[in-house]
Amino acid sequence: MARPRKTGLDYYPMDVDFWDDLKIIDLMNEYGPLGAAVYDIVISQVYKNGYYLEVPLEKLAVLIIRMIGNRWIKDKSLVLEIIQYCGEIGLFHQALLSKSVITSVGIQRRYAEVTARSKADKSRYWLLEEAPVRNKSAAQTPVSATKTDISADSAPQKERKENQTKEQERKVCVLSIPCLNGDFGVDEDYLHTLTNTYKDMDVQLSLRQLRSYMLSNPQRQRPLNSAKGCIEWWLNGDNAAGKYRKDPHPPTYNLDEYELTNAIFDEGF
Repeated sequence: MARPRKTGLDYYPMDVDFWDDLKIIDLMNEYGPLGAAVYDIVISQVYKNGYYLEVPLEKLAVLIIRMIGNRWIKDKSLVLEIIQYCGEIGLFHQALLSKSVITSVGIQRRYAEVTARSKADKSRYWLLEEAPVRNKSAAQTPVSATKTDISADSAPQKERKENQTKEQERKVCVLSIPCLNGDFGVDEDYLHTLTNTYKDMDVQLSLRQLRSYMLSNPQRQRPLNSAKGCIEWWLNGDNAAGKYRKDPHPPTYNLDEYELTNAIFDEGF
């Protein structure tokens, strides 16, 4: 009898810029170190199981309190509140979280990297765009020598693609918009394009309102490949309604210096 295939991980990678992640910053601002501790324990439990954890949230909250110690936290409702907040800011997939299933695009991406050479079953709750592949035999995927040969011409193309990917990764994400299958990052280049298109608007303020709206209304979220269309539809609406207009005549003086001068003048007389 074959031994059941292991789905959980013995380790998982942690990004060195973990504490620079805007979502983690939001979590820390809201709940302090306790928020980060709860999130870290949940992530460990997910990877121990695989790429998702299907468990009653109250049972998970009791487990977390036992791990942290009831000297530091006694209120189960606070742990549940932190877990729900992680869903609201996009650390967990909110729609699945409402069904007591904890996972996210980021969790699954790291899991896929660690299990790249294994045949782990990814048929349930899989959020990544690439379709899960299972039990492909050599007969199903014949590869001829002519297809696998890499010519001198194709090598530079591969190198250019890798450089483009690295360049995209280096772009700074200004803010993220929650989507059905992950978060869409608005980088500096895209923000610059939007700012030039809507020159009379405070584009960042409008986008922050869109982010808040999508967090509060997950049923209105769109897939990642529709994110740009959704953003531009939202900005068009705000622009047509005359919202978030920039001041066309900004003051040409320093208000602090003006008030200081008046105070000195008043004291002198």
